Order: sequence, then C-alpha cells, then structure tokens
Amino acid sequence: MVSKRTQELLKADAEHVVHGMYNVGRNIGIVMEKAHGIYLVDTEGKKYIDLSSQLICVNLGHRRQEIIDAVTRAMNEIDFVTTFFGMTNPYIVEVSQKLAKLTPGDLNHFHYTSGGGEAVDSAVKLARFYWSRKGLAGKYKIISLYASYHGSAGISTNLTGLGRGANQNPFGPVAPGFVHVPPPYSYRCMFGDVPDCCQASIDYLESVIQAEGPESIAAFIAESIMGAGGVIEPPPGWWPQVAELCKKYDILLIVDEVMSGFARSGKMFACEHWGVIGDMMTMAKGIVNSALPFAAVALNDKVYDVLKDSMMSHGFTYSGHPIAAAASSAALDIYVRDKVAENAAKVGKHIKQRLEAEFVPLPCVGYADGRGVFQALELVKDKKTKEPIDQAMKDKLWQDLFAAGIFTRVIGWRGNRMFICPPCVITIEEADKALDTIKPIIAGLKPK
Repeated sequence: MVSKRTQELLKADAEHVVHGMYNVGRNIGIVMEKAHGIYLVDTEGKKYIDLSSQLICVNLGHRRQEIIDAVTRAMNEIDFVTTFFGMTNPYIVEVSQKLAKLTPGDLNHFHYTSGGGEAVDSAVKLARFYWSRKGLAGKYKIISLYASYHGSAGISTNLTGLGRGANQNPFGPVAPGFVHVPPPYSYRCMFGDVPDCCQASIDYLESVIQAEGPESIAAFIAESIMGAGGVIEPPPGWWPQVAELCKKYDILLIVDEVMSGFARSGKMFACEHWGVIGDMMTMAKGIVNSALPFAAVALNDKVYDVLKDSMMSHGFTYSGHPIAAAASSAALDIYVRDKVAENAAKVGKHIKQRLEAEFVPLPCVGYADGRGVFQALELVKDKKTKEPIDQAMKDKLWQDLFAAGIFTRVIGWRGNRMFICPPCVITIEEADKALDTIKPIIAGLKPK
C-alpha cells in the first residue's frame, strides 16, 4: 500500500498532466522524487537503478554537483539574454569553444536549440537553406531510415520512421519531400532472406537516389546507432558506403548524434567508430546531461562558408540560453576530465561479454546489440521464428523490473528491445549488480 502523499500525487498527475508516449490520463503508478549517480528514488523511498539513463540522456549520472554549481553561479549573474539579432553572452561563447575541440573534423560552427527534435528541424532547414544559397532550391528532399527516430517536432516527425506510422498517423499526413529507405537491420532485414542486408540497404539507397533524382535531394540523415528503434548498430561497412554515396551524388550528410553522442558508445561521438564526419551533426541529451533543455546543430566549414553573411531567418526563443550553456560547459569539462568515453568503452565491453555469454543463450533472447553503454537485448517468443514478445509478456516484464528496482525501456521497431544503457560513468561493479538483478527476470520470461 502506497502512502497518502503518493496517492494524492498520482491522482493529481492523472487529472492534470498529459504524458508523452503514454496513454492520456494515465501514469505508471510511481512518482520519482530524488536521484543520485545511477539511482532514482521514488516517494516511497524505493531505489531503482536507472538502466536506461532515463531517455538515454543522463550520461554523467544524476545530480552532478559541478553542473549544479555552474548553474547557480550563472543564475547569480544573468537569467536570460537572447542570441537573436547577433546578441551573445559569455556562456554560449565558452561552450562553443569547448564543443569545437570535441566535435570531429571541421564541425566547428553551432546553432543552438532546446532539444533534439528542434536540432533536427534546424538541420533540415539549414540543409535546404544551403542549397537555396547555391541557387539549387530544387534540392529539398530529405532521405531517412525506416525504424529511425529523429524527434517529434514539426519536421523531425516526418523523418522518424519508428512505430510503423504511429508517430505520424494520428496527427495528419506526412509532409511532401521526405523519403524513407530500409535500415541495415540484419536480424529483421526488410529485404527478406538476402545474403547481405547491409549491401542490400546500400544498393536500395542508391536506387532511390537515382529514382528520385539527385538534383532533388538535399540531405540524407541517420542516427550513428539507431536509438529509440532499439539500439541497432549498423554493420561495419554501412556508414562509409553511405558517406561515399552522399559524396558521389552531391547530397549533404546529416549525422544524428542526439542519443549516441557524448561518450555513450565508448567514443565521444559514435560516428567516430567508422571514421565518418557529416556535413552537419545534431547533438542534445548528453550535451548537458539533461540537466536543462539544450541542444545544437554543428556545421562544417563547407556549409558555414556558403551560409556566411546570409540572413538566418530561423531560431527559437531559448536558442543559446545562457544558463543551459553554463550547464553544458560544466558537463563538457567532466567528459574530458574524467575520461568518460574511455570508461563507457571499458564497462561496455564487460557488459557485452556478459550479455553474449549469459543472456543470449536464454530462451527468449534473440541477440545482443550495440556497444559501449548503448546496448540492448532483442526479446522474442521463439528464437527460430523471431516472433517478438507480446504485450502481456512485456507488461509482466515491466512489473518485474520495477519490483526488482530496475528502470529501463522495452521499446524499438517491434517494441521488444530491452535497453541496457546506464549512465556512462557506471562502474563494472554497478553494472554487474544491474545485470545480476535482471538476469533471473529475463530467464523467467515465458510465452503464454
């Protein structure tokens, strides 16, 4: 029996709060009140390991004192100033200088937003702006992947391929100019039983480019490692071939690092695993440890030089917010000082070894995917048919995980990928504690 306070909070929540990605007028029956490190604590005092870093965004662990102090200092000096009309502030300048030292290649120019969806929207508009400035306004189409997630904002909703239409259908038709192609998801290859799903994906992408007409395509966008689609890592040769196609057909490459960036994969940015550098790169979540809403689009010199001196008729009220910038600046210092990417790689290797040795042999585990602390288990009712676990199994799994003190997500393209994505600062001992907790739960999964 929960306390009267918790009951009252849940009742008020159901009456007043409309939750995203959940049934309207409902909640899960838990109120999270505190957090520290890799842990969440609810209003009943129960502690949970945050095995999905919330929305894969609390990379440095909860309630980092350095970020709290940076925000407090900044708030004592300034509350808000716009970055419209050429205005600036020391905090946004400082974080830009630090970002330029971390981003790959010549991605040294930044436009700021409040979240990943806005960053993706901005990247698409900037891609079209780029071609317009070059006298090629007919290059407006954007290609993205099925099973992808790029946000729920105006433009990014059209790019998202996750949910088989669930993210678009209730809200009206997809806008023209957006094209989807199959991802290199070998376990569930959309091309059927082919010898090489990766190559089939590349060949299909090229055929679509040719059919649509390269002269009409502004950009191709993809997540370095597909995130909300279920942490789907592409085969080793996929990204280099994508980059080559974009170069061959004069198409801008937008790399979405909103979820995979900032140490999550074992490198500062996941695209570095394949040596790929986009013309633009979107960033959010880990950029500020999600302490405040903050995100960015990085532009390379090629794009920046074309846009330079043009009127930028785009932006958001909170673009470059000084307090969020101060928080981000402190977060970036922690990534570098504490070698967080190296820790994610080390602990991630340990996690992957345990998943493959101990979890993949279990009856309802299809395979383990991902790298660093960006991993997932594909949960199935039958290993031969690959039929995903059903809703009843998933509901019981969620209940058992919460009861055992584990918070994570079980989502993905088919709704059956369980995230193993703790904060990037997790220790091997903490990771083992989490894995030891979930192993009997996963082993106990039984189809009805």
